[in-house]
Amino acid sequence: MPIELSTPIHVLSQDEYHVIDSVMYGHAMAVHNEYGRLFDEAFYKSEIADRCSHSGLTVKREALIRVRHGIFSKDYFVDLLLNDSTVVEAKCAQVITSQHHGQTLNYLLLAGTDHGSLVNLRPLRVQREFVSTRLTPEQRRLFTITKHRWPLGDRHRQLEEIAAGFCEDVGLGLDLTLYRQAFSALLVGRTEELVAVPIYRGNKIIHEHPMQLISQDIALAVTAMSKINETRIHLRRLLDHTRMKGIAWINLPVGELRFEFLERQNEMG
Repeated sequence: MPIELSTPIHVLSQDEYHVIDSVMYGHAMAVHNEYGRLFDEAFYKSEIADRCSHSGLTVKREALIRVRHGIFSKDYFVDLLLNDSTVVEAKCAQVITSQHHGQTLNYLLLAGTDHGSLVNLRPLRVQREFVSTRLTPEQRRLFTITKHRWPLGDRHRQLEEIAAGFCEDVGLGLDLTLYRQAFSALLVGRTEELVAVPIYRGNKIIHEHPMQLISQDIALAVTAMSKINETRIHLRRLLDHTRMKGIAWINLPVGELRFEFLERQNEMG
């Protein structure tokens, strides 16, 4: 199986989920009221888990979800898994961000479940957000493939086959870092680190930008954008201020796997 769960997940109805979430949230507020808001995440997770357990809920901490495809493997760890059904992510941040929400949603999609909770214990009052999805594993694996100015060379054909195979196996809609790392590892045999690529103004280096490379002069960009033209414009602006030959751009919103090659047009950078 491409996605392996350390614990089988039971999919709950919304009402069943809210019963478990209410118990968890009550304990989160009690911990916050008793200890304040200045401890680290590990402390709050431990206290909430302990109190949920004493309430009769089954609690697993750092529940493992492993994504495996060919030689590639990546592990994710859910903060709290309650009653083998409810994903809970606990944070200590000034505010809940879209990145926190996206991380929780990623866990729901990997687990094949519909509902989860995001709690933040750093503010004066405990923040809670419900995270849900109706996107099924089957829907995530349905997509069309389109190509635009995609080269016919062996390297690009291999990358295309790798990306299509991985997405057919794992599905779309997940954390973009997963796809970047998987495509790179399957292409070169290992997960490539980001490379600091010089950014030029004329002939002067003014900055270094981290990019993933598939060859010495070709960068890899993996996005999940609906606004293709706008994204293309900004990728070109980045590319034209480097000395890279081009960007192999893979865009993978749910429902489409799109390959496009952008070639540097500004020879002077």
